[in-house]
Amino acid sequence: MIRWVIIVAMLSTLFVTAWMNDRAWYITTEPVAAAESDAMSQAPEFKQAGVCARCHVVSVLEWGFSGHVESATDCTSCHGPSLAHVADERNEAKPDHFHQGSAIAEKTCLRCHESGCEETDEQQSCEKCHHVHALVNPLEPPQLKDDRLVELLARWQRFDKKIAEGDQHVDRHQWKEAQQAFRAALELIPGNHRARSRLRMCGRRLRPELPGFAITGDEFHATTGLPCEVAIAGLQTPMLLVPPGEFDMGSDDLVDSRPVHTVHVDAFYLGRYEVTQAEWNSVMGDNPSAHQGEGYTDAGRMPVERVSWNDCQEFFERLNKRVPGGGFRLPTEAEWEYACRASSGSLDEKELAEHAWFGANSLREPEPSGPFLQVDAYAPRPAGTRKPNAWGFSDMQGNVGEWCSSLSRPYLYQADDGRESLATAGLRVVRGGSYADSFRSLDPALRHTERPHRRLRFNGLRLARNVPSLKKE
Repeated sequence: MIRWVIIVAMLSTLFVTAWMNDRAWYITTEPVAAAESDAMSQAPEFKQAGVCARCHVVSVLEWGFSGHVESATDCTSCHGPSLAHVADERNEAKPDHFHQGSAIAEKTCLRCHESGCEETDEQQSCEKCHHVHALVNPLEPPQLKDDRLVELLARWQRFDKKIAEGDQHVDRHQWKEAQQAFRAALELIPGNHRARSRLRMCGRRLRPELPGFAITGDEFHATTGLPCEVAIAGLQTPMLLVPPGEFDMGSDDLVDSRPVHTVHVDAFYLGRYEVTQAEWNSVMGDNPSAHQGEGYTDAGRMPVERVSWNDCQEFFERLNKRVPGGGFRLPTEAEWEYACRASSGSLDEKELAEHAWFGANSLREPEPSGPFLQVDAYAPRPAGTRKPNAWGFSDMQGNVGEWCSSLSRPYLYQADDGRESLATAGLRVVRGGSYADSFRSLDPALRHTERPHRRLRFNGLRLARNVPSLKKE
């Protein structure tokens, strides 16, 4: 019990101090006051811990109390650099040196403390008396009062009160009052991510308009304050908000989709439907689709196909000149897979048939003659004639494959590694499968690849757009 009191008291002190002194760890652009800047030099532990401090907060705080800091024994001295561990957030790659039980003393402590414990000369079971990071001695009495800790905890209590006050105003849709409360909270704890995100949400609700969009629904996302349903000004093409979040991208069952890894996706807008032949024609002045004319009475509502990746770039260039704010593009493959999965589990073949046009249910005739079918025996259907997924998107799987902006490169997926460059030559990713594909080809993680100049009757596109910014938010 005494041991835990010591640890909690010491961790509380360092946590608040380190958090206040190293707000940059929480990603903030707020200027640092002079007094706070001077205080930063008093708690350098988070800076010394480097990337480890992003996730292993408690371990870094524990380590910050020990003599390891002064002796320059940092995290990598015991655990190794573990670069793959940092990149792979699912943690399939474990730290290079991570010991348990008796190995803690043998392979970690005794590397420096060759003669054993400085007080008892003990050379095993060091963890019975010392925490593996902080070397806290449970026999020493805890510090009963820390004036700095008392003041900082009181500050946090005032912060929590302001956050609660703001949340009450949010529940009543009193956006100005909520904004004032969250701003006051941010002044108490500068850079706090909760206060910053709530303050940004209030700003969105006070100014909900978005350049190039008409708001078509009454629902707003609770965290971001963004409208959930919009339409492109002048075209009336519906788009839906994809909320920010993380998901496990890939599949261990597919060679080109390994390993499964966690990817963060920022909020963006995505077309409710695939781009139709009518929409393409209104922007480009032509219709390249194979499925039109005789036998296709509703071709205007069918997805445009037989368009190359390069054709899509020309389409966006023209569209962005017409719509205020521009910014329309293809989704990245991470965005596409995130929206396709829509926080739901995988579907079996029967369930997927309710959501997607593929294989046998895309036959033009119910009972075609002959054992072998030509490609013309299958055809896409008008957009939105199957059930949408959990987030409201139709035909994410089947109907036509959808071009993504991404170059075909191995995982782990990293958006900043050049794979989203429009100027780089190489194979581009197509997702979702098409009307003529089998059930297995419609796996959300399956990565089709194609040369960017090829025009196939199986491939189309879906619009994506970053959240357009107002001049002053």
